[in-house]
Amino acid sequence: MSSVKKLSETVAVGLTETLPRLRKTVVSKLSLAVAAVLEVRTANTVEIANKLPLDLERSDMREQWLRCLLSNPLMVEEVIIEPFARSALAAAGDHGPVIHLSMDQTDIGNRFAILMLSVRTGDRAFNGIHLKKENTLKNR
Repeated sequence: MSSVKKLSETVAVGLTETLPRLRKTVVSKLSLAVAAVLEVRTANTVEIANKLPLDLERSDMREQWLRCLLSNPLMVEEVIIEPFARSALAAAGDHGPVIHLSMDQTDIGNRFAILMLSVRTGDRAFNGIHLKKENTLKNR
């Protein structure tokens, strides 16, 4: 069994415990993607796709599988990230009285905007949330 497959099983257990109402198909696919990201340590979709332990005829189909997963309307980023972000903030608060939150908003073209939230406490920093939304104000 590959290291990505083993790691995905652990991630799936965590997702199921944290988000019990999440569909099993989403849990299994998302856990594979998360495990691949942790293994390659990059957000490059080609590298992530190459690490996915999927039995497919062509390697380019792995990237298509990943893109379909990321565009799945059942995967609401805010719902999936919220319990993990709350846990990270609670853990950061345990280490001292001061927590630094850093927010950065960036526009991507005319249609999309990204909001990034980072948490820093003591000497450690955690890039917590990256939200991409369609920027409806610029389209008007």
